[in-house]
Amino acid sequence: METLRPFASDAPSLVCSNVTKVFASTGKGIFDILLTVGPGTAYALAGANGAGKTTLISVCLGYLIPDQGEARICGIDVRHEPVAAKAKVAYVPEVTRLYPHLSGDQNVQFFEGLMGRKRASSEIAAVAEQVGFPPERLADLVGIYSKGMRQKLAIAIGLLKGADLFLLDEPTAGLDPKASLDLARTVRNLCAAGKAVLFSSHDVNSIGITADRVGVLREGRLVLEESASSFASRSMTDICELLAYA
Repeated sequence: METLRPFASDAPSLVCSNVTKVFASTGKGIFDILLTVGPGTAYALAGANGAGKTTLISVCLGYLIPDQGEARICGIDVRHEPVAAKAKVAYVPEVTRLYPHLSGDQNVQFFEGLMGRKRASSEIAAVAEQVGFPPERLADLVGIYSKGMRQKLAIAIGLLKGADLFLLDEPTAGLDPKASLDLARTVRNLCAAGKAVLFSSHDVNSIGITADRVGVLREGRLVLEESASSFASRSMTDICELLAYA
């Protein structure tokens, strides 16, 4: 895998300041979330199902409007400048939505076309290789790709877009061990280039090999922040209690 070119910046890639979003029908949501992700950092949102991970990511993307607080991407207020903020971010959902009846190359060209650009196939192949996607598979229909391949293609699309922040929702769900390791390498390569990555997960092993920092969400509240190495060194019993599995 080729190394991505470094991107130099001291400004935070993502800042969530006192973000609260409560769903009136259930009273559940996220409460007073404070977190910062800087360039070159992979931040893991750990938590059980329903802890609020996807809700927080949705606020960061502008899909949900917070009741209180704000999210900023590269200094841009997501709520008040949504177009400018989204230009800086790439989102890879748990189920990566690409066009299955088009080839990988055609998918990339489609999304580039939406931004008024056209890329040479050689340029697409070079970026695909940077994220560990085999360039020779770009000619195949996306419908026959594995989940891991779809994720890598989506990340390549984000790089071509010029995104500085990558938001990945449960990226290791449904991946086999090798694909999970490949994804970790891709994330670390993004970070080496100065990109910021925030991903949600309850996979302790993938968090330990992928993230720099971990934030634990429990019932919508950020109850712990620490280094990924400290988190991974905890006993499984301790982690289960933190994630409210006990």
